[in-house]
Parts: sequence; structure tokens; C-alpha cells
Amino acid sequence: MVYAAKVGSLADEHVHDDAQAIWLMDHPDSTEEIPTIDIADYLSGKPGAREKAAAELRHVTETIGFFYLAGHGIPQLRIDRMFEEVKRFFDLPLEVKKRIKKQRNGGYAPPSSYTGNGRLIDGIKPNLYESFSINKDLSPDDPDVMAQRPLRGLNQWPEDLPGFREELLLYYNTVIGLGQRCLDLWDAALDLPAGYLEKFFDDPRVTMAITHYPPQADELVGQRQYGLSPHTDNAFMTILAHGNVPGLAVRMPSGHWRAVEIKPGTFIVNTGDIMVRWTNGRFLSTKHRVINLSGGERYVFPVFISPNLDAKVECLPTCQGPGNPPKYPPTTCEEICLAYFKE
Repeated sequence: MVYAAKVGSLADEHVHDDAQAIWLMDHPDSTEEIPTIDIADYLSGKPGAREKAAAELRHVTETIGFFYLAGHGIPQLRIDRMFEEVKRFFDLPLEVKKRIKKQRNGGYAPPSSYTGNGRLIDGIKPNLYESFSINKDLSPDDPDVMAQRPLRGLNQWPEDLPGFREELLLYYNTVIGLGQRCLDLWDAALDLPAGYLEKFFDDPRVTMAITHYPPQADELVGQRQYGLSPHTDNAFMTILAHGNVPGLAVRMPSGHWRAVEIKPGTFIVNTGDIMVRWTNGRFLSTKHRVINLSGGERYVFPVFISPNLDAKVECLPTCQGPGNPPKYPPTTCEEICLAYFKE
């Protein structure tokens, strides 16, 4: 399943039977801009690039919570190889994929097996997507595996798909590296000392969900049927490689929804619910959904990055003060994740 939190978990805004709000989700009409942040100069160490990128990041995350990431340094060939592997997996017969059971630590979720997000829209139909997800690839003798820690089990892998595991893990670890290099930008955006967040991400909780959205019939639009229903992400941030098939839409500051365009060479990045808790609501966790009306198959592979399971998630020192006390009680990443699975 896609690792996304129900919208009501951190927000008190519900639409339920508000027909106009549901129409906007299904028929996005916003022309508001989703900005692009280019971090090439930052990654190359150009003087002043850190401050410039951090200022852009701060503004975007306080106002929209979604942006295109350019200049990220991950070769297009690596991304293209992932799309090939993702299609190869989903081309397997359904009975073969179903042998990979769904569990907390990943596995396979067949089409229309997950509803979720029902607190946002009453009467929602099961999501149309199918997905296969992985986490850190642990060995059987890992202490957490041996102790049967709930979120630290073994990944499951398909049989007779040579090279699949290696390609997925290579991309997975490459994106984690990108996320960790960006932590310094979050430090600067939040006026934290350099290196402040790094200690929370030396063994991060990271899930990658390769996902297939089949084409959706036009007549299903407006009938509370989604490829992936409106939600926010249960993570610190999400890094999504998008191919050439659209379908994603984002709720913009106006309350209207914007269809996300395909911009070659960029990732789509959004902040999630853990960022909201850490920043006392200053940084956003923005609602988004998928409806694939392209007539073609849509494949994506979002990487959901969260801190170490033991990381304490409490209001950051720069996000509180007189008249602005912490809104959320202290917790841990592990507690947040486990609470999600209980919903």
C-alpha cells in the first residue's frame, strides 16, 4: 500500500459531503504555480547557494508544501532503469504478485485492496492502484529482526525476477543519500544550527512504494473513485520521480486543486505530517490525490523519508515561543508509524 496518512490525522478540515470540495478534487481548476527549486549550485558548494535555496524552501513549504526539485544530481539513466523495473514487476501475473504478502514492513497490495482516507470523503470506493513496497533491506541476523521489532522486518522479494532487487535497492539508497544531503537546507530554512537534523537521520525509516495506476474511466470521476484518494503523507518528506503520465493533483493555497505537470529532469517533493509536528504547524503537509485519465498505465515510485524510529518528534526550538506554544505532544517516529497502522 502507499504509505500515506489520513487527512484528518493532523488537520481539522473535513469535506465529507461538501459536493463543491469533492468536485474540485476531481476536476482541478487551479492555475496557481507549483514552484521549482534548483539545488545544483548548493550541491556543488557555490557560495551563497545554501542561503538562497533555503529561503526558497522555507517560502514554498510554508505556503504550498509541494515543489519541483531540479539540479538534484541523480542521473536520468538511473531513474529510467527504475521505470523499466517497475513495469517488469507489474507485468507479472497477479497470482505471482499475490505470493508477496502485505505486512507492516512492505510487500504487495493488489488493486482495489485499500480504501483509506475515509474520514475525508464519505462513501469512498477502494483505490484502484496496486503497489509493492520495501524498507531498509535488513539481514536475518539483524538485532531488530531477531527481536521482531514491528517496523524492522525483512523485505519480501519476487522470485525469478533477476536484477530487480539490486536495481530497487540502488535507487532506494541513492534517494536516501539525496534526502540526507538536503537536511542542511532544512536546517537553514528553519534557522537551526548546521547539522541539527542530521542526528535524527543516521538510520532513517524510509519506505519506497513502486505503484501502478491503471487508466480510469471518465465516467468514474465524481463517483468517489480514485487511483489514490486525497491524503497527506505520513513522513518527513516524500521524493517522487514522475514519468510521462499525469494524474497527480495538489490542493493549493486557494483551496482549489492543481493538476501537477510533467517536468522532465525534476522530482516532485512534498513535506508530510512529521514535518508538521516538528515545526508546530509552520510547514505544511499538503493534500494530494491521483486520478489517471490519460488512457495509459501510470507508474511511479515515491520514496517516503522519515527520521530514525527512535527519533523524538517534538516542536523544534525555532518553531515555538511566547504566544506560540507547542501544539502537539512529544512522540517518536516509531509511535507515529505504529499509530498509523492502527487507524
